[in-house]
Amino acid sequence: MLDLQWRPRAHLDRESIAIYLGVERGNPQAALRTINAIDSAIDMARRFPDSGGHYADDHLEHEYRTTLAGSYIIIYRYNATTLTVYRIMHQRQNIDTYSLIEF
Repeated sequence: MLDLQWRPRAHLDRESIAIYLGVERGNPQAALRTINAIDSAIDMARRFPDSGGHYADDHLEHEYRTTLAGSYIIIYRYNATTLTVYRIMHQRQNIDTYSLIEF
């Protein structure tokens, strides 16, 4: 299984989803189910990183992979040892090119 690394934006995405569902929507059970689904999808991607879909854009330097967790899209890249999560977004959200830039 690949090691896991989080980009700061992806970590913030995960926390924001939990806060939105658990606090703002008042549904802590949905928050827990969603975070568990996200974590399970990431674990599956760590085991089988090529199984994810492709995400590419003319403005991006690299190609990314995607996997689904319920209504959420997880965007990641990987190498021989590590899977890096770049974003976790609801399917209705639009991604801006700058959110995948590496610093």
